[in-house]
Amino acid sequence: MSKRKRLEEHGDAGSKQSKAARFNIHTLKRLQKAVAADPEIDLTSDFPKDYSKRLSEMRIPLPSPTITTITAATTSGSDTEEDIRVFLMPSEPTAIIFPLADSVRSLLADADMSEALVGLMRRCEILWKSPFPRKKMVFKCDGNIVIKAIKNALDYTEYTTLQYLEVHKPTVPAPRPSGLLRMNDVSLIFMTYTSTTTLADIWAWLDISQKKSIQDQLNQILTDLRSLANPSGTSLGGVCGEGCKDVRRHLRRSTEPILTVKDFKDFLFPSLRASIFAEFISRLQQPYVPPQQLEIRCVFTHGDLRPDNITVEPSGDRQFRITGLLDWEYSGFYPEYHELIKSTNGLGPSADDDWYLFLPKCISLESYGMWWVLDYAQGAFME
Repeated sequence: MSKRKRLEEHGDAGSKQSKAARFNIHTLKRLQKAVAADPEIDLTSDFPKDYSKRLSEMRIPLPSPTITTITAATTSGSDTEEDIRVFLMPSEPTAIIFPLADSVRSLLADADMSEALVGLMRRCEILWKSPFPRKKMVFKCDGNIVIKAIKNALDYTEYTTLQYLEVHKPTVPAPRPSGLLRMNDVSLIFMTYTSTTTLADIWAWLDISQKKSIQDQLNQILTDLRSLANPSGTSLGGVCGEGCKDVRRHLRRSTEPILTVKDFKDFLFPSLRASIFAEFISRLQQPYVPPQQLEIRCVFTHGDLRPDNITVEPSGDRQFRITGLLDWEYSGFYPEYHELIKSTNGLGPSADDDWYLFLPKCISLESYGMWWVLDYAQGAFME
């Protein structure tokens, strides 16, 4: 059977599904994505509003639409319910966490702060939705400003990192921070806009020379970023004392200052501390890790390096230029091998994306292969 015929038959089968069935399938896919991102997520808080009622209504055959029913459907607000902006109300106070740039203040200058903010958010263009849009969304508003909205954010690591890079490493192509507001437990991070075309959008269509060009550019950017060394005596993790984060099983944050690589490994693998297995692993590394790699530096790390978080634009001669690195919420000072480990989070036996074969040289297996193997072995035996 031809591929085209299989696709046509698949489409025919899909079109026979009821509206209720499609609603359930859509809901299940979103729940699966959310669990994949955070296995311990509270699904009830973001389950579709009035799920049972909506499902029951979908099971009942509807009469032919009239002007009245069409009007009701378009004003029901079901789409709005799956939007983080439902939490933003003019009656709620707005807290200024970090001062607003002039470009942002000009957008909010015409009325009361809360009213102006809600009005601005309603006019914004949606750039991105998370699997649960009531938790996280990204918007583009008037001018060159982007707003990243996060519900119940526990810290401001992403924003403090953007501030730090603007001062200490402005050559790194990161968005520029433009202020941070908070309303009704929704944090609104204002930052400068970069291209919306991500490396994930084009990677599958690139040839070898184009992929190597991206690899070389990324190597240059990360080498520049990693030249930022952790100041002596300061704790690892976020630049403003937010601590270290680990999302291996679920999101964990360090509660005590982590000052050394050993402390960091104990934080990652607490159940392996002082165990026979840990001793066995330490003996494994001794003959295989080169002596020059035993002294691990702690360098500035993005922490979530993947094609979705890299923006690009055409640069001529069929090449693409990296214009930005996005999503710095897991960034900070970490052991120098950590970037490689985090950039391969999505790698598994069924992976068919050769992105992993074009990781920049400064974080490659050639540089930190044994540390990657050791981390993988220890992670496999976590409780």
